[in-house]
Amino acid sequence: REPEGVTEFLDTARLVAQRAGQAVVEPCFLEFARPTIDEGYCRLIERGARRVVVVPALLFAAGHGRRDIPAAVAAVAAKNLAVSVQQVACLGCHEAILELSKLRYEWTLSGRPHVPYERTALILVGRGSHDPEATSEMLEFVRLRHELTPAAHARVAFLAMAEPALDAVLDNVARFDVSRVVVQPHLLFGGVFVRRVEEMVHTCRQRLPQIEWLLSGHLGPADLLAAALVDRAASAAAAASC
Repeated sequence: REPEGVTEFLDTARLVAQRAGQAVVEPCFLEFARPTIDEGYCRLIERGARRVVVVPALLFAAGHGRRDIPAAVAAVAAKNLAVSVQQVACLGCHEAILELSKLRYEWTLSGRPHVPYERTALILVGRGSHDPEATSEMLEFVRLRHELTPAAHARVAFLAMAEPALDAVLDNVARFDVSRVVVQPHLLFGGVFVRRVEEMVHTCRQRLPQIEWLLSGHLGPADLLAAALVDRAASAAAAASC
């Protein structure tokens, strides 16, 4: 539904196509936008594809990754039985996503006065899911990010469907002995969830001006994101050929 998110996804698909070598690439959407999965799949067939690797542009596997995308792909694949189909894992804790997340953090601090890491806190904000495995993977991502990030505290927060909620984490971190808090939306593309984080950080700045509240950019279109998606597809293709 979000034009900004649609544009950023299509920009990412173009970056993927530039990295994909001889493979043909078609972006498609599960819902709310076009081309649909059916349309994208059929375009691949028209372009001569005989093997299709489905790469979900999702950070963590919940309902869409486990159920909805496979069902939509299976429905169109049933009409093209001569074509082999393989769906790969979501991005999860891929090293390129960890690096991109770290870069977003570093860009946020670039040009700002030095603050000792002992006085700095990082909050990574996920969308949230009812799926416990998706929540666990987000927690693991934060653990790995903390190893890469000079901050005394690293916390996870969610915008919906999972705990702890962002507002509670913001209140909690404000009680720490810190002078800087970096809030980083761990979201692929822009839209209502990114704006919600922006609004909550703005409220913190007004309510607690003694703390420097910094808002990092979301992941967004980037070479590292495209590299992670291409790597997922290449690893699946290599495994299938063994």
